[in-house]
Amino acid sequence: MFGYTRRQLVIVVSLVAGGAAGLAIDHWRRANPDVVAYLETLDRAPATVGEPVTLGEPVTRRLSARAQDAPHANAPAPARGARGPAPSARDGGRARPARADDATPLDVNLASAAQLERLPGVGPALAARIVDVRAREGPFGSVDDLRRVRGVGVATLERLRPRLVVTTP
Repeated sequence: MFGYTRRQLVIVVSLVAGGAAGLAIDHWRRANPDVVAYLETLDRAPATVGEPVTLGEPVTRRLSARAQDAPHANAPAPARGARGPAPSARDGGRARPARADDATPLDVNLASAAQLERLPGVGPALAARIVDVRAREGPFGSVDDLRRVRGVGVATLERLRPRLVVTTP
């Protein structure tokens, strides 16, 4: 009938199920960025003994309570092979000297990748993706349009919003 043994069919079905589970997890992560951010802080926060967790409690309340207990919980995880102390969250996750032009908002439609890299939390890959999306799909109509760029989530957008402007061409 099929020409496959029962063992081969089990292997194929398990591979397809594993792939579907991976896609479902990715979809869930994109739909729930606040919960993902909370879960990632749990990985970096020290364990506290006896901390009660209520199932009905909103994630943001638990996150803010844990952030008060462990102020370093929002700091970015150090990269593999990184040397020295990790930069603090106050620096936007990147150690860089303060610039005089930080007070001037950056125009997203005119900025180069190098200028975008100066923003806190924007590395070379994200800056290149922003420039690429702008070149492919046209200029951004508002700062909120940066959500079109893969890697710009709600938290990143809110962190960058005061430092960005959009001028319509």
